[in-house]
Amino acid sequence: MTSPIALAYYVEAGVRVLSSPNLHANVIATNRRAIIGSANASHSSTIADEAVVITDDPEVVAAAWTFIDGIDEITEVDQVFLDNANRMADRSVGADPRDRWPGARQRDFLPARVTRMFLRHIVEYEPSATEKEAWAATQAHRSSASTGGPAATYQLEWFRLDDRRARLERGDVLIFVTDDDEWIYSPAVVDSDAIAIPHTHRAFGHLLLVRADLHPVSVADAEQQLADVGHPNPRLATDHRIISASLRAALLRLWNL
Repeated sequence: MTSPIALAYYVEAGVRVLSSPNLHANVIATNRRAIIGSANASHSSTIADEAVVITDDPEVVAAAWTFIDGIDEITEVDQVFLDNANRMADRSVGADPRDRWPGARQRDFLPARVTRMFLRHIVEYEPSATEKEAWAATQAHRSSASTGGPAATYQLEWFRLDDRRARLERGDVLIFVTDDDEWIYSPAVVDSDAIAIPHTHRAFGHLLLVRADLHPVSVADAEQQLADVGHPNPRLATDHRIISASLRAALLRLWNL
């Protein structure tokens, strides 16, 4: 699927972007080159096996322009188009963040079964201008949600990854620890697909859904509570995927989840 955020970057860069409801091919034509293939304007196409032909053959370039000019029903992609596309994308996740994964209402904002949990240390950094634009473009079309329950306020946060191999999926749970190993933060749930950060080689970001009313716990207290329920070595000082189902459950119980 083509990403509205990716299209926005093309439009803001001055590229004329056209859309047609019956068009399945992806065609890019300039004065000198034609690019024809299966790749969409999305992060997923940067990590999938796509087939694309790039040529500067004048006849092929001319044929690509003739193909584009011959499309009957065509719409210019502008801000109105992008706003509508973002609204359509948001409908797929529903208005209530607890409805974004099957059975999530039974476990508050968490997936019904937490099978993928990762511990990560917080790294302080200043986001680049491009990264701030990616976040702002996404945040403009997404809003924090509140449930009807007492003091259960949700908010979205931005998380950057610099290694494409460290793939996250919607519904993954992240537990963050401060860099000095003093505090452990309440769970954050991955709430978006990977969002490519333009002008970087491999960096991308995710939106995280967090409970603003849940407070951090000291690592010392967390280690004691975990040891009391049979986890004397929870490895809170090391970034890793938490494989043990009982340890995942014990970590969630630190916040009564």
